[in-house]
Amino acid sequence: METLYLFNPENDMALACGDLYYIAPANARRMAAELSALPAWYADEGAAVWVDARRYAQIMKNPFPLPLPVEWVTEVSPIYNKVYPWGWSPALVHHLREAGVAATVCPSGERTNHIRRLSGRHTAVEVLSRIRRGGPVCPPDDSWNSVFGRTHGSAPTVGESFILHSLEEVEAFVLSHPTAILKAPWSGSGRGIQYTSGVFPAALKGWVHHILTTQQTLVGEPFYDKVLDFAMEFLADAEGEVRFVGYSIFETDGRGSYKENRLALDADLERQLAAYVPIEALRQLRMELSTELSDVIKGDYEGYLGVDMMICRTVEQGREGYAIHPCVEINLRMNMGVVSRLIYDKYVCRGAHGRYVIEYYPHSGEAEQAHSCFRQQYPLRVVDGRIKSGYLSLTPVGEDTAYQAYIIVEE
Repeated sequence: METLYLFNPENDMALACGDLYYIAPANARRMAAELSALPAWYADEGAAVWVDARRYAQIMKNPFPLPLPVEWVTEVSPIYNKVYPWGWSPALVHHLREAGVAATVCPSGERTNHIRRLSGRHTAVEVLSRIRRGGPVCPPDDSWNSVFGRTHGSAPTVGESFILHSLEEVEAFVLSHPTAILKAPWSGSGRGIQYTSGVFPAALKGWVHHILTTQQTLVGEPFYDKVLDFAMEFLADAEGEVRFVGYSIFETDGRGSYKENRLALDADLERQLAAYVPIEALRQLRMELSTELSDVIKGDYEGYLGVDMMICRTVEQGREGYAIHPCVEINLRMNMGVVSRLIYDKYVCRGAHGRYVIEYYPHSGEAEQAHSCFRQQYPLRVVDGRIKSGYLSLTPVGEDTAYQAYIIVEE
């Protein structure tokens, strides 16, 4: 089987646009090019990995210290009968079809539209409502104020999320909350989000009007006292079954964009979460999510997906505690949490721990300087084909590099 993996991080923005001829902004195209080798770390043996032609020679000239049994290619051709992208969008399907890839390799137009619909934040609103109440999506009304939901293994859940259809609904929601978040139904990581503080100024009104005009609705969420970001990762098969594949504990920057994941055994990640909520609660939640996601997706999507969650600090009857927000976002695509899980399981010694990082360097030469410092500070130790400790860049680094993926492992 001729299998192709490719990294298209602009997927969320392509879904937001929905156009067959979508062209990503320059920074997204640069990220796709500079991190194009990333799928080699999780691709099946013998598969092809598309890499940016300008960096192809650099990859071959500076081979990685661990064997990557993949074929590097710089063009998409009709020979592939299986394609694993970062995510599916109408624009990607159109691009692959223009490159000669068979129609049977890509989702049909109808299925691609289903994937786009399911990738919207409306799906997270629906799943959150199902998990917390077992009922339909709540309309915006007097229940806007956050309340504790039913418990999962003795751990309470928090979280309210509402679909807002008009400027008046959005304004009423914003004015009813001292702090809240508005989200566009489709947007890229850290984009399409506005934090509000109980007022509705003209600038915010303009942004809301734009989103309602282009995407018809908005999602409103109260603001919660977050302690920790984490996710549960799943794999959906062609028959519609969705099964749990691991945890992800991650960090974002001040804009909400992904920054890094903790590298560790899945059991160690579960124990870290259990410092706040019982393990039984986590295991019950992941079973419920498998069931609910299977019912919502109904076989329309095949591949990895992640459900972003939070551990939140709570105060109930004067007592502080912790609760799970069980569905902040649903990423119906490959994601960095899955990548960090697969890299750890495939290339890191069991019991070691560390960080998986996506770094952005705004100035020329910064990546090379950091790369050199990390190599000296964290010398790489490989035992029996697995990383015992040290620093490893997962993508090529050059003088003009702006985006890099790397790991640092400690014993």
